[in-house]
Amino acid sequence: MNSFDRIVAKGVRSVLEEDLGKSTYKKIEKEVFDVHGISILDAVSDFSKLDLVLRKFFGKHTTNIESKIFKKILSINNETKTESVIKIKDYDVAKTIFEAYGDPAKKIILDLLLHEAKSIPETIAKSKLPKASTYTRIKELIQDGLLTMVGFTNASDGRKVNEYATTFSKTVFEINDEHISIDANIQKEFLRDSFAFNSIQEIKSM
Repeated sequence: MNSFDRIVAKGVRSVLEEDLGKSTYKKIEKEVFDVHGISILDAVSDFSKLDLVLRKFFGKHTTNIESKIFKKILSINNETKTESVIKIKDYDVAKTIFEAYGDPAKKIILDLLLHEAKSIPETIAKSKLPKASTYTRIKELIQDGLLTMVGFTNASDGRKVNEYATTFSKTVFEINDEHISIDANIQKEFLRDSFAFNSIQEIKSM
């Protein structure tokens, strides 16, 4: 499951309901559960599952519908060989990111993992924060897509454990009245299998 797709999941869910209407949305929600046994938010996070259901409803029009949804949520501002700068326009998505970076404990975790990947035990130890609450916050950051699993390392007891890094290498927040948008730098390797990013790339190439 791609971290960037996790990040935009809340926005996709709200735009999907807004664009398709509550009646159609409820039918899709039911079909997602009947086919995959998961909520629509989980299906959006693992978008290939939602894509299968949407294709059952909309057939050849599905790609166009998906592209329009993602276009409302984000756009690609700039690209280098190693990074893309993405503007996140959707309020729900931007608010989740803003609140994470505004949480003092989560900000410490994000700063620790900005330049060097670490395992969860190592991050907890270096953060010098309470173990239980720090573990919970790390799990929330992973669930929200703000931390990306980048490899493995050996724990002190010899077990192989995951290493994580921040999904964004840089974030710039823009706040106007009640609207929040974000310009975020993200490594291209984190976007390689992102359904959302690749859909926007297809729009740009049209």
